[in-house]
Amino acid sequence: MSDVTAPETYASGRYSKRKRTQVTYHLDELDVSDSESDLERPQLKKSKATTVSRPLSKRKIFPFMQLPAEIRNLIYGYALIDPFGIHLVGKFIHKRRTVERISAECQDKVSRYQRRTNIMSKFRAQYENYASLVPSLLAVSKQVHREGLDILYSNEFIMADSFALYAFLINLGPAKAKHLKTIRLMGWGYGRTMKAYNHSCFAVLVYATNITALHIDAEADWYSAVKRGADQIYRDLFPWLEAVGIAKGKFDAAVDVLHLGDEYLSPYCSSTGREVLSRNQEIEEFKAKLGKLLGAQQKRVMAKTVKKRKVTKDAVTGEL
Repeated sequence: MSDVTAPETYASGRYSKRKRTQVTYHLDELDVSDSESDLERPQLKKSKATTVSRPLSKRKIFPFMQLPAEIRNLIYGYALIDPFGIHLVGKFIHKRRTVERISAECQDKVSRYQRRTNIMSKFRAQYENYASLVPSLLAVSKQVHREGLDILYSNEFIMADSFALYAFLINLGPAKAKHLKTIRLMGWGYGRTMKAYNHSCFAVLVYATNITALHIDAEADWYSAVKRGADQIYRDLFPWLEAVGIAKGKFDAAVDVLHLGDEYLSPYCSSTGREVLSRNQEIEEFKAKLGKLLGAQQKRVMAKTVKKRKVTKDAVTGEL
């Protein structure tokens, strides 16, 4: 039996290999890669690493609170007290009433007929500057704030006029007004726009019931005698006078706190035909007149209270 060679099939898995020439394809090198676009993108700025402030080492922190109280009070005095007083003048900043500090020499040169709200910087530059204080020391800690607050407000605050006093108090607030000790008023407001501050400034002073001295160095009206001077003081100051009386438990307690300057009572008061009084006699008569006005108001208030209680009692009795 002759050997027959089986034809090559696909199932046999044996194929005849064709010899083909090997072809290689080389891509042309492109200047721009596939990932790049025709437009260049702006490079993003690298975010700077945030530096965390490290607390100072204990060697660099000054142990202020470990100092004796006497030394701390001495430091407070150097940082918060001006021996010549704090001179303030009223002004408008961003449509708000506020005050600006000026030197004592500058305020002495200002005439009472000049509007103190218009003291220009050129005018202030002619005089020496005031001693700068460091009230930011009170923001160190609550204990420092508590210890230094009374020392700061123990300064004598010298107001150029009633407008300056009003602007100072409305920005100060009731809580801090209780720490005020000494206030000096150098002038009144004049004219239809400024005269209203003569009463308004003392209406906002009602919270300052711990004042030990209120000096009024402003002149009264040119015709004011002792009686008229007392009438003017009562008319403008009665909110504060009565507030001090309520706080002290004595209706005329503010009379002892009030101090009049030599310029308050006009020298023309002797033209009324009365005998000329000495300065001490004028002050005593002025205080007596002012105390009488406060006492009369106290009686009116008490009379209304008694009458109201009596009406209430009669109404209750009638119902029974």
